[in-house]
Amino acid sequence: MYTLLTGAKKNAGDFLIVHSAKRLIERFSPCSDCQELPAWLPVDDKLAVINTSRALILCGGPAFQHGLGTRIYPILPVLDQIKVPIIAFGLGWKASPGDVYDLDHFRLPEITEPLLDRLRNDFPYVSCRDVLTCEILKRHGLKNTLMTGCPVWYDPDYFETDFQLPQTFEQIVFTPAEHPMFRSQSIQVMQTIRSLFPKSQIVCSFHRGWTQDAYTPARNAQNALMLKNQAESLSMEAWDVSGSLEGMLRYSQFDLHIGYRVHAHLKMLSMRKPSILLCEDGRARGVLESMELDGVDGWNSGLQKIWFPHPFLRRAARIIWARHFVNKEAPKQLEELVKRQMDSGFAQYHEVTAKIDSIRTQMLKMLRKFPG
Repeated sequence: MYTLLTGAKKNAGDFLIVHSAKRLIERFSPCSDCQELPAWLPVDDKLAVINTSRALILCGGPAFQHGLGTRIYPILPVLDQIKVPIIAFGLGWKASPGDVYDLDHFRLPEITEPLLDRLRNDFPYVSCRDVLTCEILKRHGLKNTLMTGCPVWYDPDYFETDFQLPQTFEQIVFTPAEHPMFRSQSIQVMQTIRSLFPKSQIVCSFHRGWTQDAYTPARNAQNALMLKNQAESLSMEAWDVSGSLEGMLRYSQFDLHIGYRVHAHLKMLSMRKPSILLCEDGRARGVLESMELDGVDGWNSGLQKIWFPHPFLRRAARIIWARHFVNKEAPKQLEELVKRQMDSGFAQYHEVTAKIDSIRTQMLKMLRKFPG
């Protein structure tokens, strides 16, 4: 049995990560049994359970950011008491906006070094969600990175199948941005999609819903509710798919996804269906660069150099500065990209399917090395 630390709280994409990871483990690793523990809670009282399993698997999500080991996978306080291998499974880097400046200047804090050392030594591979994550980790001295992609890249039901271009785009799913700074842009994008597909059934799907709770602050909930109302005014159906896997499994009915949510994008691509991604932060950028796929940046880069002597001050200034740079051209760029893809018959997506199949060999190589 393996112990998985999973982050499925409310975001539907996190539930999809767990579902996809467990399917891959059950089918391709030496052991098919898994138990889950919450990735955001301390494991102090679960050490006996962890140490009787074959490995502790850090399962997906944007782990490589500030908070690793304390707020995200909070195992640093008891690291020496974990006696089984610790394995990274499809982990990724996160930064906002995630542009060249962020990529060049990002550093994990020194407190994470003991955990990074376990990832270097406990298992032959550190499974990375995208090429940007590999670049970041190599800078931190991890020579055993392996570009596997996220578990959601892979749906075994669609292995060895080709990209399927729908005859018509009768059913489309749009996923709006989560951050309130993109509210106006999300509305304009909705209007663009409705203009491009006036006769299609369009669903506006909210991966975190539109309700305030312990996992969604009031500002984000109010933003989502306003977007829901806007969607309905454009004759779109609004779905709250938060809190479970079921809503995302219904994506199989759609012919096309357009939107900001990375796991909606990956879900569609795993089923060999077209999806156009707008970048909300570095997670989306990492996906597009890994798949060599065109998308639309939701933001514009600010200054590439900020003259503050201390890294913390530079980062703080960078965050504040970035919030003022929403890409006003994004709706127009999206319209042009959709028309270009449709004119070409989504030719680029045949290459994406081949890319996913190629990288899948890396994912399976990693899974087959899991402790037996």
